[in-house]
Amino acid sequence: MRIPISLAVLALLLLIGCRRSSAPQTPLAQVDNETLTLEDVRSRLDTTSLTQAQLQEYVQRWIMNELLYREAIRRGVNNSETLRNRLADIQRQMTINALLDELVYRAESVQATPQEISTYFDAHKAEFNLPTDVALVSFALFRNREAATLFRTTVLRGTPWADAIRQTATDPEKKTALVTYVDSVYFTQATFLPVELWRVATTFQRGEPSFPIRTEDGFYCLVVWKLLRQGQTPDLAYVEREIRSRLAIERRRTTLDSLMENLRSRHIVQVFMATGVPDTARIFE
Repeated sequence: MRIPISLAVLALLLLIGCRRSSAPQTPLAQVDNETLTLEDVRSRLDTTSLTQAQLQEYVQRWIMNELLYREAIRRGVNNSETLRNRLADIQRQMTINALLDELVYRAESVQATPQEISTYFDAHKAEFNLPTDVALVSFALFRNREAATLFRTTVLRGTPWADAIRQTATDPEKKTALVTYVDSVYFTQATFLPVELWRVATTFQRGEPSFPIRTEDGFYCLVVWKLLRQGQTPDLAYVEREIRSRLAIERRRTTLDSLMENLRSRHIVQVFMATGVPDTARIFE
């Protein structure tokens, strides 16, 4: 008989069990002699954003699982060799994953120094040529045209953009008209919405605040610091996250290769069929 993997995982978790606190518990539901408490739910879920509906859904799902588990026990499913083998496989894989988390995927593996990032970028610039236009933009969104026009005038008179934003955000009267603002963020046509903003970003003079742009959200005033065209080499800042990811993958692969070489030297490994060397890169896919 085939045992569903969900039942196998549930059985494993129930076999492992959970430690109960000696503090007073708030019961939410009970099946026979097993009780689900509010404290149990809090220990397993992020309760900072848990709604009443989500809590009710969790309780109903817990009751269903408890009933199914008891029926599985009554039918002797828990004693089947198939289930025991699958539980052993699951526990084996979880143990391997825990080891990899500790030795290969640890937090240090994603850390890279500015020098490492810069060196990698210099050596692989051609790989990062832009597939589409990219604009480095700052913008402020206002509730009405008057506030947007006043802000633009302030910048045109010589106040640096960042200072104008700070003055507006801290002024008791002006800040009520300021909805939101963004400073020096990269956008493409697909990410810079509403669509009116991209049209202005690609045609307006660099470094000059735009006229108020009317949208359904309000009135935008934006400034384009840089416009990079498709095929150009991007700024390092634009691809820094991707470089960090690449460096992390390389570091993890090197760590795993070193670990496997060390383990092979400590164990007797024999292969009785023609096979190639395992592709450790697949682990990182």
